[in-house]
Amino acid sequence: MDTSEYIALFLEEAGEQIDILEQDILQLEQSPSQEILNEIFRAAHTLKGSSRAMGFTAMGELTHAMEDVFDALRKGEISVSTEMVNRLFDALDTLKAMRDQIAEGGSSDITCEELVKSLRDVLNGSTADAPSSSASPAEQKHADAGISLQEHEREAAYAAIDNGLNVYQFTVRLAADTLMKSVRALMVLQAIDANGGTVLASNPDEEALDNEQFGDSFVLLVATDKPVDSLRNVLLQISEIRGVEVQPWQEEKVSSAPQPSPAAEATNPSPEAKMEESSSAEADRGGSRTPTVSQTVRVDVQRLDTLLNLVGELVIDRTRVAQLGREFETRFQHDEMVDSLLETAAHIGRITDELQEHIMKARMLPIEQVFNRFPRMIRDLAQKFGKEVRLVMEGQDTELDRSVIEIISDPLIHMLRNSVDHGIEPPEEREALGKPRQGTIRLSARHEENYILIEIEDDGRGMDPAHLREVAVRKGVLTRDAADRLTDREALALIFAPGFSTAKQVTEVSGRGVGMDIVRSNIQRVGGIVDVDSTPGKGTRFSIRLPLTLAIIRALLVRVSAEVYAIPLGSVLETLKIHPDSLQSVGRQPAIVLRGRTLPLISLRKHFYGESSGVSPCQGDQPMFVVVIGLGERQIGLVVDHLIGEQEIVIKSLSRHLGDINGFSGATILGDGRIALILEVADIFNNISARAA
Repeated sequence: MDTSEYIALFLEEAGEQIDILEQDILQLEQSPSQEILNEIFRAAHTLKGSSRAMGFTAMGELTHAMEDVFDALRKGEISVSTEMVNRLFDALDTLKAMRDQIAEGGSSDITCEELVKSLRDVLNGSTADAPSSSASPAEQKHADAGISLQEHEREAAYAAIDNGLNVYQFTVRLAADTLMKSVRALMVLQAIDANGGTVLASNPDEEALDNEQFGDSFVLLVATDKPVDSLRNVLLQISEIRGVEVQPWQEEKVSSAPQPSPAAEATNPSPEAKMEESSSAEADRGGSRTPTVSQTVRVDVQRLDTLLNLVGELVIDRTRVAQLGREFETRFQHDEMVDSLLETAAHIGRITDELQEHIMKARMLPIEQVFNRFPRMIRDLAQKFGKEVRLVMEGQDTELDRSVIEIISDPLIHMLRNSVDHGIEPPEEREALGKPRQGTIRLSARHEENYILIEIEDDGRGMDPAHLREVAVRKGVLTRDAADRLTDREALALIFAPGFSTAKQVTEVSGRGVGMDIVRSNIQRVGGIVDVDSTPGKGTRFSIRLPLTLAIIRALLVRVSAEVYAIPLGSVLETLKIHPDSLQSVGRQPAIVLRGRTLPLISLRKHFYGESSGVSPCQGDQPMFVVVIGLGERQIGLVVDHLIGEQEIVIKSLSRHLGDINGFSGATILGDGRIALILEVADIFNNISARAA
């Protein structure tokens, strides 16, 4: 059988099951429970079955060895230990490597005999020898005789009949030379499920089918509302299926339970009574009891990106149509055609807004996809450094655009690694300080207006601003005079300076003075802001504000000279109209006093065009327009010629041929077809800091 067409589906499912295993094994180590064990066992069982069905024998064998460990844990034959978890994670890493190889070339040459042996050693002889793949004559005779139901299976059959389904007994016979009978059995079960059937029971049971504890045939009890002949034909198309016999299920043939007493009949109604009850209850609900089918589909992200680009173009045209409508209204007042145009433009605007909203929601993913990578990383780092660390995660269901999720992963990894390496003290040191031996790192996410706020907080040693000033002077990052002028918050921000590090020794995790500046650059590149707050001896908190999307944003449009510029609204704190008489000077920097705080001013006309007319582009006593923007705790005022207003804009990236243009994050197309550059607020602040230094 050619399985190449199923590779993509297998890889996707394998990735999901591996993620489940990784998360649940971590939880198993921290708080073992039967529920977690059952979920782990199901994930391993599913991965084993699909691997074998696709012909990836090594992956199936390794997963089978893991499954044996989980089964022994479920039965209480062994208990969870750190060594066991380490070996399970080694096996999981190998499964990931196998999956990656299969994704690249369609096959894997990774061997796993040593890993399988190490997992068998974990069992310490608690499992018996693997059962033979062939069934005994008694087992085969039992299978050929039909199917014997347990009470809950019989109740499920009755319930299926109550729901209007037909119940059949399928006897599936395999070719005598079938090599992988468990794979064929799995394919039969999956085919029934995919074609509208539900397997209520099997003989032998599913575990025996999986372990090939049967002969050349097995029996299934199937409920379906589809034509039984079509389902039978689907099964006959599976290779090495020699025959499929189907007959209606007759309850009297399988019912060997004792008849209920009259007293019991009061609490255990007959099938007829159940049907009446069921019909009455259904009538009360006023609906059908037909099971609902999931209405979700998998969509390639490339198609979502294309849809978003098309919606962006539509937003531009919507703005253009609205502007034309206003121009026509001014030119041809009280014209019926103009009224119709304005009405149509308003309707297109509403439809476009709704379409944009739904496309954006389709691209939103829970940040859990990023967060789930971290518990394993924290555990491994804590073991490496001999520390005890607990990771607490909150707000995993917070959603943001997938393009932001792809970019934020690496910065979060670096900050979490620093928290373990620099922040959390060794257990003995924490005890001496009166702290719990186990340090805590809290990772949280939540929505705030049009941003998502991610916080990384630890209860470690914290950072001392005075020490950071000394390090900055010693490393030549700042002069002594500049360092002394820094506030404590500004001193904490020194950790983002290139080449800055407080580590006393270089490790494979940190200490080289690279990393935090890259973290800030990556966050600022997507329009985000990172801030740090720390108390010596108490801990450190990093706060990251990220836009929900990178494609369509709201911006404030301003005019400088003859050009229009867009300022992302998330960075705009307020707008002012001031008189030149209110200007003051701090050194050579023009400023105003705003609510008791000195606000430096930057003329965009001078900033972009190099004009020497001072701060104000206006002459005489004309008022000035100021846009107050913020980056973390810092604020400046941008002096512009005119405020145009807020508008939703589509971000277009600048051509690579233009190179890295400082001060601009992209461009947008306005309603009149002109291009407006989008200001990069972080670059403006960095340029001011560079000039001040």
